[in-house]
Amino acid sequence: AGAIVAISRDLPSLEELRQRPNPVNTVVYDRHGKVIAELHGAENRVLVPSSRIPEFMKQATVAVEDERFYQHHGIDPVAIVRAMIANLRAGTVVQGGSTITSQYVKNAYVGSERTYTRKIREAVLAWQLEDQWSKDKILTEYLNTVYYGAGAYGVEAAARRYFHKHVWQLNLKEAALLAALPRMPSRYDPTTDPEVARQRRNIVLQLMADQGYITQERADRLKASRLGVYKQPPKTRNPLADYFVDYVTRVLTKRYGARQVFEGGLRVYTTIDMDWQKAAIKVIKETTGPLYFGFKPAAALVAIDPANGYIRAMVGGLDYAKQKFNLAWQARRQPGSAMKPFVLAAAVEQGMNPDTTYYSSKSPIVIPMGPYAEPWVVHGDGPGGPESVTQAITISDNVVFAQLSVDVGPENTVDVAHRMGITSPLAAVPSITLGTSPVSPLEMASAYATFASGGVYHPPRAIVKVVLPDGRVDWKPKTTGRRAIPAGVASVVTRCLVRVATSGTGSRTGLYFPYPRAGKTGTTENGWDVWYCGYTPRLAAAVWMGDPRKNSPMSGAYGGTYCAPMWAKFFRAALGDGPHPDFRYVPWTFRPWHGRMQTMSPSPSPSSSRSPRPTATPTIRPTVTPTP
Repeated sequence: AGAIVAISRDLPSLEELRQRPNPVNTVVYDRHGKVIAELHGAENRVLVPSSRIPEFMKQATVAVEDERFYQHHGIDPVAIVRAMIANLRAGTVVQGGSTITSQYVKNAYVGSERTYTRKIREAVLAWQLEDQWSKDKILTEYLNTVYYGAGAYGVEAAARRYFHKHVWQLNLKEAALLAALPRMPSRYDPTTDPEVARQRRNIVLQLMADQGYITQERADRLKASRLGVYKQPPKTRNPLADYFVDYVTRVLTKRYGARQVFEGGLRVYTTIDMDWQKAAIKVIKETTGPLYFGFKPAAALVAIDPANGYIRAMVGGLDYAKQKFNLAWQARRQPGSAMKPFVLAAAVEQGMNPDTTYYSSKSPIVIPMGPYAEPWVVHGDGPGGPESVTQAITISDNVVFAQLSVDVGPENTVDVAHRMGITSPLAAVPSITLGTSPVSPLEMASAYATFASGGVYHPPRAIVKVVLPDGRVDWKPKTTGRRAIPAGVASVVTRCLVRVATSGTGSRTGLYFPYPRAGKTGTTENGWDVWYCGYTPRLAAAVWMGDPRKNSPMSGAYGGTYCAPMWAKFFRAALGDGPHPDFRYVPWTFRPWHGRMQTMSPSPSPSSSRSPRPTATPTIRPTVTPTP
């Protein structure tokens, strides 16, 4: 008795004792507030209020765990005396006299060490808790924390694990089975030993009848029923959003750390539109499914709202279970001629009028690079003779843009591309215009969105806000943008890219999306990588297709023949049939342009041959592609 008094005297009150936080699942929502994923660690727990827990779930738990729950004050003296006698006879702790209140205290406050000291601390704190909380609150907290086996903590997680439904959707026999599990979760596991679990459930049903919660007739009828459990756990996230959720998880982990992300009970509201996501996946499946180039090509798509940088769709692959490498943002691939708009933007920013002409060539040409560099041989793919820059980007003339790249200065192109949203390192060499530096689809979508927004760059955002368990908004990323290029420059480039999309290499977009649009194709040599990056005033997207593993060529594949139609089909599905606003243009003042290469007639290269198609960019195979 003296020991008990001493322990009680030294015991801190509930207010002084810091409660051990229980891990709680983080829930991820789409832009419309629908759940697309739950993130959890070793403990799968979802908290639910008392109002969502059926009364018969509470009754079943009381019947089997603590018959006198509503009569005692946190301690059941009869049960404790009975347990102490049994333990003294055995010489060790073999039986407990715990109430639901004391079990909750053990789980939430004092731990599970099997000693008399712990039991005394548990009993005193249970008594204090009964003074502060109602019986319903105690029971609700218990049901939210107790372990039901199979990694499920709390009754909501248990309902989802065993029955693939919410706790408020349970029927009586299902509730009785869940109430049967906490005493010995592994022993009564219905997925491994259904007969033992059925017997245990029937004990709970009989106890409910004995204690007046249900009639004996109903208990007998339910005892004969099947368990109806699922052997496999339900999917904790929408498979259509697997790659996007993976991206969101990495963003969250970088800010909060893994423990809070997987155990902190965060509510994460994201930018993804699941209808658009579904449309993007459908388009990619329909396009790549029938294709075969000696291998099955993969594809990625990222769509961004130019007004705020919100990622509305992200397809990083078609089978996350087999391939977790996210092609939408982890893969770096050569973009080919899809880089030409950044060269054009740099030139216009310096004052060049896109009506400016350069010499085109049908044959490969040599561009002198000065006394300290090897001459640059560029495959001829144009009509020959003087050609405006506008026409050159419309047909993707490599010779004209190679000369323009030299005159603009590749370091200026790199600067513009980085300002607009390209974050990967770019080599400041003239061949940047042909897309020799690898980038990701996410970067390209973001940079093209800068054109769509009139030159204002909005960093790509996947998260609208993060809400803590107590309801406070902890993080709300800013959506304000910064001026990347003048609005007039963006307007000039957009006018040129409208021509690409309507009468140039991207004209196939009109077959499926005959509305105001702008964009640019990209194809590397032999079709290692094919692209289409484009936008409307409301949406921007980048589409890539290729072989992410072996860097195999796709003979006969071009950005205009595969990626442009994918882009257009997605935009038609996402934006519908209208109305579709046209682009708004603002004026820009041009200045005299005297490029070093402009007045030159490039020297032909006798040893090279003409590139087979105007959209192909003669580059070496990709050398910086992460292995999935």
